[in-house]
Amino acid sequence: MSYTLEQLASDCRDALRANPGPAGRESVRQLVSRACTDEEFVATHLGPDNETERKVLYEDPELGFCILAHAYNGAKTSEPHDHATTWAIYGKRPV
Repeated sequence: MSYTLEQLASDCRDALRANPGPAGRESVRQLVSRACTDEEFVATHLGPDNETERKVLYEDPELGFCILAHAYNGAKTSEPHDHATTWAIYGKRPV
């Protein structure tokens, strides 16, 4: 059974409620890794049919975290940047 966006969002919410600090973010990192290795999740949210390279898939109304999909065609660069008081967890699908 595929890992769904709804499950990912719920699991992230549960992890961050249980521990809003570094341990909770580590749990979220593991969940993102799980999503990135799920073929159906990747095909649905990061597949070739996506019309934009970057889109918000989910925004949590209670905790304020977002799940974004970045699906770039070709190489991209990004200048070093600061997320200020927020944090980001990036996952990469296997090639």
